[in-house]
Amino acid sequence: MLKLALTFKWLGALLLCLLLAGVFAALAQWQVTRSVIPNSDNESWNKVQVLALDEIAQVGEPYTFNEISKQGKAKVLTEVSAKVILQPSFVLVANRVQLDGRKGYWLVVQSHTNQGILFLAVGFIENEVTARKVLADLRKPSTSVASSHGALDWGTKVQGRYIPSEAPEAQLTADTFSSLSIAQLINLNQDVQSPNSNTYAGALVLTQDNPFSSISNLEPITIGLAKSETQLNWLSAFYAIEWTVFAGFALFIWWRLLSDAYLKQQSKIGK
Repeated sequence: MLKLALTFKWLGALLLCLLLAGVFAALAQWQVTRSVIPNSDNESWNKVQVLALDEIAQVGEPYTFNEISKQGKAKVLTEVSAKVILQPSFVLVANRVQLDGRKGYWLVVQSHTNQGILFLAVGFIENEVTARKVLADLRKPSTSVASSHGALDWGTKVQGRYIPSEAPEAQLTADTFSSLSIAQLINLNQDVQSPNSNTYAGALVLTQDNPFSSISNLEPITIGLAKSETQLNWLSAFYAIEWTVFAGFALFIWWRLLSDAYLKQQSKIGK
């Protein structure tokens, strides 16, 4: 059979089958690269753009905003700006983590735009005792920040990262929440003088200087992108296996046809 396999006809057939197998193997490799979705990078942008809140979200509508987008080869982080009236309504949100790994609390304040209610995360406090002291000081009528910003005209401009609401969890205390859940926060203190009772589905985490930046013990919030777990695209994995089988089948076909030809040749010789 080796002598038959080395003939021009069967060497040409082998070459054709090897080419087909190579193409199938390349397709299998391509599907393998698509089947594994790696963790997202915590700092995976190289350009920042700023858009107005009304360009990316509307009150009463689901959260559909994507922070990261592609512009050519650049990954762009979109920050959001808004003009708000701040309300003297403050709470703490626990289980917050800075980029340097420290855990603590966010100070969250209610505000409203000319469209509806928007919750702002305005700063980070690492220590629980300090966080409660800051909260108590802000609630005093004599505190300048708490008392003056409730009557501001339109024009208090804030800027930051617009993030989705989290799933509600059990409250730790009357003014401390385990998660940043808009559904829980909205039940605390509705501003009856707001021009619209609707609420934005996301919260704005302030990354720039804001009216609360000068408060002692209140640090700027630092956040990256939420890291996703490595995932497997089962459809692509199935296709990778399928192309691998095709590659093996191309070689099997050549071997099978060669075997049939050899057996036919031997039967003729026997006659």
